[in-house]
Amino acid sequence: MQRRLLPRLLLACTSSSPLLHQRPCGAHLQLSRAQNRPAVPRQPGYSTASSQSSRPICPRCSTALPTPLPVCPKCYYISDAKPEMSYHEMLGVPYEPNPFIVSNLELKRRLRELQSVIHPDKWVGKNEREQQAAGRLSSVVNNALHHLSDPLRRAEYILSREGFTVEETDKIDDPMFLMEILELREQLSDAQSRREVDEIREDNSVKMEEIIKEIEDLVGEKDWPAVRAATIKLRYLYGIDKAAEAWPSSFSDH
Repeated sequence: MQRRLLPRLLLACTSSSPLLHQRPCGAHLQLSRAQNRPAVPRQPGYSTASSQSSRPICPRCSTALPTPLPVCPKCYYISDAKPEMSYHEMLGVPYEPNPFIVSNLELKRRLRELQSVIHPDKWVGKNEREQQAAGRLSSVVNNALHHLSDPLRRAEYILSREGFTVEETDKIDDPMFLMEILELREQLSDAQSRREVDEIREDNSVKMEEIIKEIEDLVGEKDWPAVRAATIKLRYLYGIDKAAEAWPSSFSDH
């Protein structure tokens, strides 16, 4: 019955009435939308939302994997991460448009998700190859969090991805900045109380935040030589912070 009515409905929609020519009828629109709507294949147990559709597929059982890593808790497939996989991709955070902008809370949440499927304890009783792969992956994701959760290490990592290195012996070509560092070191050396040291450390923290914001802006502009110079400055300020924390022990800014 419905098949017989459909041609009549479509014929009514194409009549000579000028109003019908201006606005297609509801039956015509429904048919058009149905014909143009792409088919979305469903994976059992997984959402078909766009955020899920980009998940990698297990090469063994063809199930969508729950994390970006090649680990399947359904069939217990596990493999090493690809060497070119970035820490950002590993932890499921975007590299573009600005890889320096991350949320530590989000990073830790993603790490817990990863460890829920790759932690070596989850692979007890499996064969030796699988247990070793789980141990390597667990170490790699911990290292990813270690680098991305700290501004200095994050900047150094991003620079290395972009072909720029920061060495321990690198010096900064900024006389005014170097004078500030020398003054801070002298203040720490002359400090007589923890309160004085805390004040110095607080002033240094303000300088660190300013440099971190500068690095964020420069990374967004992809000005890598300037990012490198600012990162070296941040390393000096980190040295002051560590010296203040260790006071009254002897210290070094590198």
